[in-house]
Amino acid sequence: MCGRFTLYVDSKKLNTVFHLTNDIFDYVPRYNIAPGQHIPVITQNNGGRVFSYMKWGLIPHWAKDAKTGYRLINARAETIDDRPAFRDSFRHRRCLIPADGFYEWKKNNGKQPVYISMPDRAVFAFAGIWAQWAPPEGGAINSCSIITTAANDTIRSIHNRIPVIFAQDQQYRAWLEQNDTLGLKKILQPYAGAMTAYPVSNAVNTVKYDSPQLIERAGANI
Repeated sequence: MCGRFTLYVDSKKLNTVFHLTNDIFDYVPRYNIAPGQHIPVITQNNGGRVFSYMKWGLIPHWAKDAKTGYRLINARAETIDDRPAFRDSFRHRRCLIPADGFYEWKKNNGKQPVYISMPDRAVFAFAGIWAQWAPPEGGAINSCSIITTAANDTIRSIHNRIPVIFAQDQQYRAWLEQNDTLGLKKILQPYAGAMTAYPVSNAVNTVKYDSPQLIERAGANI
């Protein structure tokens, strides 16, 4: 699964990498993004790619209350076109969730947090889906989920799942613009490029801590 990630890249870099058509607003570098928070999301409309914020934890349009989202922070690639909570969003409401790293916890005499990123700390995107839910009191809540798949070679010894990672513009275009769901499902594969992974402080376990120190190496290699 994916339960915490970072996004601290300069906002100008975000604009350049993802070719956004609107201004990035209210952006603050984050080192401990957690479920239930509002996170940066990139969607596609007729004018191009749009930056916005959505609640992390997908709330299907038929949900009775917003608490449903806490159980749906991740969607499995293998069943995304079958599960009622995800299939409509997979067909019609796909998004990119920008990131420059994420955390997993390795079982080793307890749970050791591990930070995983590209070797050059480059920004990338998680494959995501989103939904709009209308609460009884009125208004609308946009929410999202990160898609996961089987772990790649880097992650397998740490965790058996990995977020679906896109790192090329052609992948961004395919995910946001294509409508062939069979073809889209085929690209939900484990990331095949190089990645780095190293242990970090247990401070990341506490959501209120959010600082650059969280991604500093702590201890020997995993």
